[in-house]
Amino acid sequence: MTQLVDVKVKDQYSQTYEVKARLRQAPEESEAANLDLFQRIEHIVVEGEVILPSIELLFESQQTENIYRVID
Repeated sequence: MTQLVDVKVKDQYSQTYEVKARLRQAPEESEAANLDLFQRIEHIVVEGEVILPSIELLFESQQTENIYRVID
């Protein structure tokens, strides 16, 4: 089962947002414990838009010009 959590992200203009993030479920709980939160994020939801991570673990909106980075 995937998990939905609250996270803080910052855009390229240093504005902070509280958004929802869906976490990947690791096959083993011990594996999940070894990963940082940002490594477990499947996608974030900002103002109703589902945003997938890029290779650099940034989240680029297709509807706005914002690029988000998880900070907490």
